[in-house]
Formats: sequence, C-alpha cells, structure tokens
Amino acid sequence: MTFNEVIYELKEEIRRHNLFDDDRLDERLIKKWINDQRELWIRNEVNKNRSIDQQIIQTFCDQLEVADRSACPSYVTGYSVLQTSQDMPEIIELNDRDGIIEIGPVDRIARPFSYINIFRSRFAGSGKWNSKFIYAFRYGKRILLASKDMESGSFLKYLRYIKIRALCSDPEEVANFTHVNGNDCYSEDDDYPLNRWMWSYMKTEIKKANFGNLQTAVTDMVNDAGEDLKTLNNE
Repeated sequence: MTFNEVIYELKEEIRRHNLFDDDRLDERLIKKWINDQRELWIRNEVNKNRSIDQQIIQTFCDQLEVADRSACPSYVTGYSVLQTSQDMPEIIELNDRDGIIEIGPVDRIARPFSYINIFRSRFAGSGKWNSKFIYAFRYGKRILLASKDMESGSFLKYLRYIKIRALCSDPEEVANFTHVNGNDCYSEDDDYPLNRWMWSYMKTEIKKANFGNLQTAVTDMVNDAGEDLKTLNNE
C-alpha cells in the first residue's frame, strides 16, 4: 500500500459516517492519526521481542561531513569526526533501545558499522581485535562515526556516504533524504512502511479514538461547495 491509498481508505470510512466534503477535514490530521497509530503498533510488536518485518523498515542515505568533536560551537578541540550532514528523522523509541536497525556503507551487502551509544563510543576500538572497526552513535539529531584508525587518514579519505535503516516515527520525514543516485528516499507513492494486517487493526483503533469527536462536531449537510455551515432545514 502507498500512503495515498492508506489515506483514501480512511477518508472512505469518514464518508460512511456522514462527514461531507464541505467539512474539509485537514489531510494533515488524517496523516497524524495514521502515523501515531503506526508508531504505537510497531512499538508494541517490537517490545514483545517479535521479529521485525522488513516492510516497516525504511532505508535512507546521507552524505557525511567532517566536523570538530567539540559539542560547543565556540570551542574547537582540534580533533575531527565524521557526522551526517542532515538532521535525522525522529526515530521510534523502544523499551531498551531506539529503532535504528542498521548503519553502514551504501553497499547493501557490505559489513555494517557497530552501532553503539555515546557512552561506549569513548572507549570503542581500544581492544586488540577491534581497533579498525568503525563505530556509529547518535548525538542529538546527527549520526557520528568514530574509529581508532582515523589517524591513518584512510577513514576520512574514502567514506563519504552512509546508509541508515530505521523505524521512523513519521515516514514522510525520510523524503528529505536522497539516494546516492539523486532519487528521493521516500514519496507518498512508494510503499507505506506498514503491514496490511496491522492496518486492519489500526483502522479500528483510529475510528474508536477519533471518529466520535468528528460525529459530535457541527456538520455541513448541504453539499454546495460553500464554506458556510448549513443544515437541511435552512439556507
């Protein structure tokens, strides 16, 4: 299903409850209902330690930039780090981790980077066997990369893009990213990251949570394309 198809199905449900086109229900509100329920269902499923269906994972690429390791713009440490050039989409937070599934090079079968938290990043690569590993961690809305091998220059010289696979709260935020070939990473005509079985349950929950409020609102019963509210007994 595309996002447009999902939205259309929900609009059909709204029309069955006698909400006319003249009411002009904002489509952004419908999208919010869908995305909020999707996030809730994904959190519940993954927190039960069930396998993650590839259908709900989104993949996007970002260009890397060299930045100073300082967390304060007015102070420079003189040490470099690679970081993503754009802010990350909001990621679904799970019970014991976030919804980032994998970070690695754009090569789909290449070995991914070791994704760790910022506290472990300070000691990563200090062992005998992991000194050449590349570690990725989140700091704010950016992904940073670190490696003990950076001093050799090869780390900064060849790595320019990374691939991120994640469970995003709002799938549309991935549209801000482009693949290496220049194509957008997401559009409303792409498959919406949702399972069909999950959508069947979501529709029921959306109706329970939101349709009652719509039915108690004043409805324009005269389909004349006008913005003023009218009933069938007056004009």
